[in-house]
Amino acid sequence: MHHKLKGIVIREIPKGETSRLLTVLTSNLGVITVNAKGVRKLSSPYLKCAQQFAFSNMLLYEKNGFYTLVEAALIADFYSLRKDIKDYSLACYLCEAASSFSIPGEESASILRLLLNSLYALENKLSSRALIKSCFEIRLCAECGFLPETAFCAECGSELGNDDFLFSIVGGVALCRDCATAGNDYIRLPNAVGKAIAHITESELARFLSFRISQSDEAVLSGVAERFLLARAERGFKTLSFYKHCEELQ
Repeated sequence: MHHKLKGIVIREIPKGETSRLLTVLTSNLGVITVNAKGVRKLSSPYLKCAQQFAFSNMLLYEKNGFYTLVEAALIADFYSLRKDIKDYSLACYLCEAASSFSIPGEESASILRLLLNSLYALENKLSSRALIKSCFEIRLCAECGFLPETAFCAECGSELGNDDFLFSIVGGVALCRDCATAGNDYIRLPNAVGKAIAHITESELARFLSFRISQSDEAVLSGVAERFLLARAERGFKTLSFYKHCEELQ
């Protein structure tokens, strides 16, 4: 059976002398492994399509659940992300996180679009790395059904307005000052961060990075976004550790 689809290579592993095994996030089939024969040859017409971060139209042949690359046409390669170790490490983390939330064999178009928008923003420096990371983490959770609620109190239902509030990492809900109780699960968030989270989750994907936030509030957003995603993923990411190590480099 043949499949025509769009996909981005999130990982590549050498196979033999001239081939590669590709981990591909696709629009229709989620994350799949593709055998790309002969693509390491300089003469291969699909050399650029079989590299990490390459986004292509693909024709795949499937037999017994195994996929082989037949044809590919490059759409974008995001190759410049390889030139800066901090950009590269963040791109690797975004790819790994996206793949972990994608269900094999199921439609993943929204996750793929989010990843592509985030890589484009990173490549073109549309926002800081920290803000791109935070927005990606929050929006990825929202796209997968884990929508954080920051507009209303989960206990009394009152609108939070312009006040600071407590946010539950585990529950994904907010408590107003009157209903707030201390606990390890709760983080006190400024109202500006709550509004930023609402914008990230509710805006059109093309505009989910289009907002302003102070440097101090950006740092708070960064912390809560990462903890919120890790709680939903129920796992850690080696690429996240790699990114943090790279950010510490001068």
